[in-house]
Amino acid sequence: MLIERIEIEQVEPCFADETKIRLIARIPVDVSDLLPYLNAVLANATYVGEGGGKEKDGEEGEAPTYASDRPALTFTRGPRLVTVYPRRVTIAKADDVADAEEVLAWLAERLNHVHERRGEIEPVYEGKIKIKPLDIYGLLPQTNCRECGEQGCLAFALLLLQEKHRLRDCPPLFREERWRGKRERLEEVVDSLGLQK
Repeated sequence: MLIERIEIEQVEPCFADETKIRLIARIPVDVSDLLPYLNAVLANATYVGEGGGKEKDGEEGEAPTYASDRPALTFTRGPRLVTVYPRRVTIAKADDVADAEEVLAWLAERLNHVHERRGEIEPVYEGKIKIKPLDIYGLLPQTNCRECGEQGCLAFALLLLQEKHRLRDCPPLFREERWRGKRERLEEVVDSLGLQK
């Protein structure tokens, strides 16, 4: 295992939402080489390669500053905005420290995964198309049956991307054979986004 734990170093109120927190955490090893592999397995990531996003350590207790010759990877995990630098992670819009620690544990698992399987993964060095609620909606049954508890399939798609629903919350998708192809494609998309099925 490459990374056992990503430790939180600094916590502050979030600029965008005062009920949330933002933080900086330290990765115990340099993950520069893994970022293109992580970019390949996360559908909602934006990668800035060499020439963008370098992190320079500040004085003790100060936030890092950024120059322009190191990689960075930014993605969302639910409502949280996460940016991974070679040795640090920033998270904005986390609910609290426990919520941030869950995201960091998930990130450590993903980094370990791409490290162990990098021979099987084709690295991606450029940005990718973002998955939008309408993309998810196009793969749902579009019956607006409300069995998920929402007013319609578009609302469900939005809440699925925000991690307020799981794919299994759409009963027709799993109950009816006619939706099997859509379900399998949605399972691939959900996996690539790191969402729970």
